[in-house]
Amino acid sequence: MTKEDVSEPAEGDAVLGCFTRNAPHQRAVIHQVASAPMPSDCEFSFFDPSEPQCREILQDPNTTIPELFAVLRQWVPQVQKNIDVIGIEILKRGCGFFSTASKSQCCDFSFCCDAETAASFARQLLALGADPNLRSRWTNMRALHYAAYFDVPQLVGVVLQASQPGEVDATCSDFEFGTALHIAASNLCTSAVKRLLELGANPAFRVRFFSV
Repeated sequence: MTKEDVSEPAEGDAVLGCFTRNAPHQRAVIHQVASAPMPSDCEFSFFDPSEPQCREILQDPNTTIPELFAVLRQWVPQVQKNIDVIGIEILKRGCGFFSTASKSQCCDFSFCCDAETAASFARQLLALGADPNLRSRWTNMRALHYAAYFDVPQLVGVVLQASQPGEVDATCSDFEFGTALHIAASNLCTSAVKRLLELGANPAFRVRFFSV
């Protein structure tokens, strides 16, 4: 197992707001920062897809991809429970699997959160061709690392089922090149630890500051 490549993209890789991923022909759009759209007369401070006015905004084709990414960043339970609904609206607008939000540098996959909803939406993304090994440019974390960090064993299983053998021990530079198992253990995410071990994570893998 080797540490992941954490070098910055070469200057020539950035073209018209895009950067290359994994292969020269794959380019990811980086969407600019936008504020979450809110109904003009709403009495709440966050976007709630279950509210009729918010639902109307969500389904409005004039609502942009950056605005929908801004909704995802609110990270409240109302958003988490509707991650699949919001994600589908983002995909409807032509957002590719390699597209990221410029503020969070995360793709759709990285926002999977509420356990069952996350696993279900992740399966949809994978079926449509999403790459489970794509990393956030903000944290350098893969979907597996996020699943471990937030203690979502269901998502751990979905991601690893779509990954190559050995990817369970993929490292992350933001966690001292620790694996998903280190991330889960250091955050006391016992459910994720158990699932990772069941799926072959190496408990003897050592890094500078962690040992599990």
